[in-house]
Amino acid sequence: MPKLLLCPSCGYTRSWALRRHHRKCKSCRSEWSPRTFHPVYPFRLSKREWLRLIESFLRDGAILKVTSECHLAYRTVQAAILKIRQKMANAQSSLFHLITEADGTYIGGAWKNKPAWLRRVKRTKRGRGTSKQAIFGVMQRYPNQVKSWLVKNEKAITTIPLIRSQVKTGSLVFTDGHKGYRRLPKYGYHHDWVDHENGEYVRGIVHTQTLDGYWGLLKNYLDRTGGVRKQFLHLYLADHQWRYNHHHLSRKEQAKLIYQLLTD
Repeated sequence: MPKLLLCPSCGYTRSWALRRHHRKCKSCRSEWSPRTFHPVYPFRLSKREWLRLIESFLRDGAILKVTSECHLAYRTVQAAILKIRQKMANAQSSLFHLITEADGTYIGGAWKNKPAWLRRVKRTKRGRGTSKQAIFGVMQRYPNQVKSWLVKNEKAITTIPLIRSQVKTGSLVFTDGHKGYRRLPKYGYHHDWVDHENGEYVRGIVHTQTLDGYWGLLKNYLDRTGGVRKQFLHLYLADHQWRYNHHHLSRKEQAKLIYQLLTD
């Protein structure tokens, strides 16, 4: 039985032959060639075009800059970058061990800059209990690796399962003085904390400053984007996390890793 030729645009199996070995899809009416290899469905981009697009994205990040540099349509670049960020979000990471830090932060802009009608309807405060979006993360030291999640709150019922899913049992976990973290020894972890409420931030090697530094980098990155829709926030979070965890690699090496994620 002859092999079915799939349309690279819509996946339809019926087409008719044109000149120079090209074919035309009977469903979407797009022209294509079976001799041209497109590694990532449904994009009609070659491997060389993908690597160039990925390198431009890692360097600039803005869709318009990637569009002008790679000479591609805006919608093509937009869909390709969305695909890349989805693959970054689904990338598997190894479990953390030895010394780790666990902490959370909040994003959403200064409350004084919110619209007046929103400030009248809703009230907020700083820290736990705020109406901003909460992010919880775990940082491994030596080498620095981070894993973060969007969460509804920073209660122990939310954060401890995340720590257990990412940190090996028996590791040393440093946190702030929130009482919920003090359950960690019950699950086989060595736990110590610094009391931020009383002005203690560093005590020898006990601190969460490495993770706090990452939160600063993340907020600067989100600020440069000029605003992110809530339904895409987890993708931008995964994008920055992937870049941080692979910052020791050159841009070409990072591009090859992303290309492997796209073609696996």
